Amino acid sequence: MSKILIPSSLIELTGLVQQCLLLAKEQGFSIEDIELGVSPTQSIQLVRDQQTTRIMTDLIDGYDSEHESSFVLYYRSVLSVEACAKQPSKAIHIGIADTQVFDENGKGRQLDIWHHPINNEVRALSVKSKFNAMFAPKYHLAWIVTLTVLDFPIEDALTLARGMLTQQANVSRETLLNDNLDEGRSTQWADQFDDFPTPVLEDNRLGIQVGWSAQGESVSFPTLTKQSLGLYPVVDDVAWIERLLPLGINTIQLRIKNPQQADLEQQIIRAIELGRQYQAQVFINDYWQLAIKHGAYGVHLGQEDIEESNLAQLTKAGIRLGLSTHGYYELLRIVQIHPSYIALGHIFPTTTKQMPSKPQGLVRLALYQKLIDSIPYTNTEAAFRPAKDKAGSDCVLGFPTVAIGGIDQSNADQVWQTGVSSLAVVRAITLAESPQSVIEFFAQLMKERQLTFTEQNSELAYSKRGEHAHG
Repeated sequence: MSKILIPSSLIELTGLVQQCLLLAKEQGFSIEDIELGVSPTQSIQLVRDQQTTRIMTDLIDGYDSEHESSFVLYYRSVLSVEACAKQPSKAIHIGIADTQVFDENGKGRQLDIWHHPINNEVRALSVKSKFNAMFAPKYHLAWIVTLTVLDFPIEDALTLARGMLTQQANVSRETLLNDNLDEGRSTQWADQFDDFPTPVLEDNRLGIQVGWSAQGESVSFPTLTKQSLGLYPVVDDVAWIERLLPLGINTIQLRIKNPQQADLEQQIIRAIELGRQYQAQVFINDYWQLAIKHGAYGVHLGQEDIEESNLAQLTKAGIRLGLSTHGYYELLRIVQIHPSYIALGHIFPTTTKQMPSKPQGLVRLALYQKLIDSIPYTNTEAAFRPAKDKAGSDCVLGFPTVAIGGIDQSNADQVWQTGVSSLAVVRAITLAESPQSVIEFFAQLMKERQLTFTEQNSELAYSKRGEHAHG
């Protein structure tokens, strides 16, 4: 049982949260065990699994920023961008005017600024100016409350809340033209790239230096066709690659966890050789220097590994790059460096790797996939143009995606139905009595979907969306 306790001074928030919960329910989120009530204090209290998250906000008249709280959301702050970075770690500043970065219309953007709750790094979202005029602070707060009680981490709650307010703004604009729409009612979940803010990768004022911009040069990586991925085993020994490639596997990853393993380099060399022999897509997990040294087809990196790698060297080497993501914020962060594919996980609980994130589940996976299907893939310059300018451009929609984490024969069909391009498996192969029969099972499952991954269809879909996009 979860409880949302809202202070009496913000009681109108209750109705907004109810609307948000009902929209979440329409997507498949479970809200049956969530109760709304009145908070006995100034803070919004979210009680879940015997833990309480307290949210304070300056929308409450006479609020006390020193009051015990997990987060303090500031909607009325007039601090500079630089000053926000120096605030206490629990402070979240929404809609800070950015006087140095302007959008395509020459208007200043706004920044949402906060500290990561674990490592205390400053993070920020950049919001287009056209979405600021209709910004409704209490509606934004309602989404933060709703998404937090649904167990979204704060960076995803902030990212998705902005997306949902963009949807609200679009609906409100249409309301002026169509009296049949219920005024102020958001009718769908944010699932278009243009709905969302942009995670900031570099900003000296905030001390954000992710190091992904390749010394000021933009980076991008060779593309893949979605059909080429197929079943994607992740194995910890090259012996598995020798065994599986002759059975028809086209994409495979060598993931050796111990960097001190005596035969590490020899295994990587052999894996690359086998990939060439069978014309397969062999990805090396983590060890990007050795991958470059020996001419690997591809490299896969986790979020924690990206900043330690050298994207400029990987780009120059022409290596395909796969990146792991665990939510909206990470997803929108990494598309800015145009990887070859995006891994989405972990979907179900897994014992093969210690994960700081929680299992994503099928509902979130389907929502991530919808968002990714709206992001230009092959034409990297088009990705950040206004939607009206993308229609008719030579871009294909949708990065190839790989679902990973606890996938086996019992749940594979459900995962596949979310629209992902590929299924990654670990124990489903390595613990199977007959890997051949497992491969045949997945081949049949993935064959049954009518593939529509051609450039023509993608361009057609993009053109249609462009016609209906809000400028």
